[in-house]
Amino acid sequence: MARDRTDHEDRDPHLLRRAKMSRLNTKVAVQYRAARTSPSLTQDQRLAWIRELLTGNSESLPCRVAGMLLLLYAQPLVKVVTLELRVVDDQPNGMSITLGQRPTDVPAPFAQLLRDHIAQRPNLRTGSGPDSPWLFPSTLAGRHLHPNTVMGRLRGLGVNLLGARNRAIGELVLEAPPSLVAEALGYSAKVAFLHADKAAEPWARYAGRQIDGP
Repeated sequence: MARDRTDHEDRDPHLLRRAKMSRLNTKVAVQYRAARTSPSLTQDQRLAWIRELLTGNSESLPCRVAGMLLLLYAQPLVKVVTLELRVVDDQPNGMSITLGQRPTDVPAPFAQLLRDHIAQRPNLRTGSGPDSPWLFPSTLAGRHLHPNTVMGRLRGLGVNLLGARNRAIGELVLEAPPSLVAEALGYSAKVAFLHADKAAEPWARYAGRQIDGP
């Protein structure tokens, strides 16, 4: 599972610094947004879901981990279910996960959830076997979990999947250069910059009103 790596300078430790796990708000009412195009959760809604999946028991451990990869790293679930164990590097000085061209640090609360999931991966006796390379093994031998399984469970919980992904990447490109975010998360630079431009629009309008006056 763990990969030997001595060079830790390629990690992106500040990519998730803004998560601030200890201050997540669990009192936010999480709802679907009615936008027809580019749906997005509010940041408060996103943080409420992160808190729920980290500490709640409303879903299975695999679905909670998959949902966290969506909410923290803007990973589409069709990609999440295809991840292999080797992308996770758990070392004494911390855990990292490789989702793009370089590893990214995993914050402590999620790191423990991910460790628990890896230690308790389901379906190893009924289908895939103990040597399964998949982070999310299926009941079918040699296969990973089908994305529709996870999507259905998270939608049933109330998570707006596209809205969660849009909000996650929108927040990340405000915290780090879009090109760096794209490399770390496996996005194209074009997509990352489009999200950065969209995320900057409200601030640009606000700044314009401040300059122009009431």
